[in-house]
Amino acid sequence: MATITKRGNTYRIRTSCGYSVDGKQVVKSMTYRPREGMSERQIEKEVNKQAVLFEESCKKGQTVTAAKFETFAREWFKDYAELKLKRLTLCAYHNMEKRTYAALGHIRVDRISPLDIQKFVSTLNSDGLVPSTVKNYVRFVSVILNYAVKKRIITYNPCVTVDYPEAQEAEREFYTIEEVKKLLSLLWAADEAKRPFAVFFTLAAYLGCRKGELLGLEWKDVDFRNNVISIRRAYYYSSAEHTCYTDTPKTKRSQRSLKVPDNVMDALRALRAWQDRQRAVCGSSWVKSDRLFTKLDGSPMSTTAPYNYLQTFTKRMGLRKATVHSFRHFNASALIDAGVDVVTVQTALGHSTAATTLNIYSHAFSNAQTRAMEAIASAINF
Repeated sequence: MATITKRGNTYRIRTSCGYSVDGKQVVKSMTYRPREGMSERQIEKEVNKQAVLFEESCKKGQTVTAAKFETFAREWFKDYAELKLKRLTLCAYHNMEKRTYAALGHIRVDRISPLDIQKFVSTLNSDGLVPSTVKNYVRFVSVILNYAVKKRIITYNPCVTVDYPEAQEAEREFYTIEEVKKLLSLLWAADEAKRPFAVFFTLAAYLGCRKGELLGLEWKDVDFRNNVISIRRAYYYSSAEHTCYTDTPKTKRSQRSLKVPDNVMDALRALRAWQDRQRAVCGSSWVKSDRLFTKLDGSPMSTTAPYNYLQTFTKRMGLRKATVHSFRHFNASALIDAGVDVVTVQTALGHSTAATTLNIYSHAFSNAQTRAMEAIASAINF
């Protein structure tokens, strides 16, 4: 609320206009001088009116700060993002800075309009970015502008009105059961030095875990007595820092415990036996990491190793090309085909919400529902 102070023949009106980019409260003031001949009552009424108008003007934010978007964004990284966000998210946002600043960095935060955001989207589309990447860029800008709203620097976020061009998302292709069986069989028949990869893709198919979650597994996460594997961490690569690091999984729900069949536990026992032999060969040069998936010297397997090996192996064997994430899609589609409900699939995959699972695998759920209806029709048959 504005404060009014009488100073001789004038009145000083002061009000808070939110906070600057460094978090300090911004106070604005104005001076009101009554016209000659006004009565005390008229002056009182007019000065209160001016106070309300001035406060409204400040609340709308247009004069709170002249910080340009790039300046404000860098302050946001320092004062908020680096303290609150996961390292993986930070890395992704840093990778978006150059393109974003080129489009919006020169505009004052309080002057960024919905049209500016829409133009940014058009530019990204023209540059050939896929729809999901375009949305990630807008999400990056939106997070920063939401922070500006919270600090009362602006009154609304112009990103909320953005329109995205309609795009035909490519239908996801899944490995079939037969393809997975053949691939796993060939992986296990390969050179024993490549045993970690055979176990890695066995777990990928059976558990549907993300690559980083599998690479982050340690032996203490494996309960051999109860056939349970616990996902507690993930192993990532930061392109901004050019280094690998361990962090918590992608979402809170990604931390989960999964019941696994005996043959998967047997695969893990084979992997542990392989590590024991390697430890004996390396002697004092063995790196103690406790990771399931390691290099020959015991150090953690690199984040690119599974993909690189899979590409080389499938090409050599004449198999259909796949990515590490293909096994996650296979796992999800297999669960859905088996009639498993969406919440159980969500829990197994570690998605934050069931809506995420439905959105990603809507086609698989639709096919499963069609088969269910056909089964009912066949059973009733009238």
